Amino acid sequence: MKLTSVNKILLILFSVSLFACHQKNETEFLVGNWKYLQIQKNGATYIEVLDNDHLTVKPDSTFEYNIESVKKQMKGKWTYSDHILHLHYTSPDTIRHFNIDILSKYELKMHEDSVYFLLQTAQ
Repeated sequence: MKLTSVNKILLILFSVSLFACHQKNETEFLVGNWKYLQIQKNGATYIEVLDNDHLTVKPDSTFEYNIESVKKQMKGKWTYSDHILHLHYTSPDTIRHFNIDILSKYELKMHEDSVYFLLQTAQ
C-alpha cells in the first residue's frame, strides 16, 4: 500500500493521539498522598521527619500537610504551573512556591530557596 499525503497525515495524527492518551500530565502525578522522607538545607537535615509527616494533594485543588516535629498542620488551595507548585495557605494568608525537581508516580523532590523536600508515595 502506497502512503499518500493524506494517509501520512492521518497516520501521524492517530499516532500522536494514541501517545497522548497514554501520557499522564504532571498534575496527575502530583495529586495523591505523599510521605516526607527528608527535609534538608545545604545537604544536612533541616527539619526532622517523623512517621506521620505527610502532604496530601487533592484533585479538588486543596492540600494539607503535617510536619509533627515543628508542629505544622497547614491547609489551603494549590495550583501548578511551569514545574512550580504554588501553595495558597488558608491561615496565615500566604503563598509559597516550590520548584519541582523530580515528579513521578513514586517520588517527589522539590525545593523552596535552599530547602529541599524529598517525598515518596504514601503506602
